[in-house]
Amino acid sequence: MAAPPRNEARLLIVEGPDDQGVGVAFLNRLGIPAFVRAEGGYDLLRENIPVRIQEPGRAVVGIVVDADQDHSARWQSLADACAKAGIALPPQPDPDGTIIDTPGRPRIGVWLMPDNRTTGILEDFVAFMVPAGDALYPRAEAAVVGLDKFTASLAAKATIHTWLAWQDEPGRPMGQAVTKRFLDPDCPQATIFADWLRRLFG
Repeated sequence: MAAPPRNEARLLIVEGPDDQGVGVAFLNRLGIPAFVRAEGGYDLLRENIPVRIQEPGRAVVGIVVDADQDHSARWQSLADACAKAGIALPPQPDPDGTIIDTPGRPRIGVWLMPDNRTTGILEDFVAFMVPAGDALYPRAEAAVVGLDKFTASLAAKATIHTWLAWQDEPGRPMGQAVTKRFLDPDCPQATIFADWLRRLFG
């Protein structure tokens, strides 16, 4: 499928290039014209939220970030940043992905990786898409646990990248793994994310 045309009126901002690749893969698969911007980490993304919302011609801004180790603190941090642009986030994220319509402002959407409910990162979301019954993923988990050198978040990264290194085309980035269907974008958790993108940019 050809990529949708670049459309910066409809913007998805993410932390880094891996998040960007996954976002592009989902938008392309859904045929949604939007531009995905990697901001260079959470701190820069948060700082740029008011700017991105208030840029001329902006119609929609989607925000995808890792919940990391403190789901509530990350949500409050985003709420504070959005408030600077006149956007009020609800007290808690919507489990199906938050969408805010404010008169005179762009539509705003927020997704906390992996699932708006739990702590974690992009790689935890990607792990949801490992095909059911896959024989290699438990081996990748065991290999990483056996090293006994990673924190929980780094273990998630190490596990998914180890698993990707063992595919028929080793080492493909996560976004390409979605496109090539090494990963299953039709799994329940990914379907909720896709539905959020449709509602946000629809």
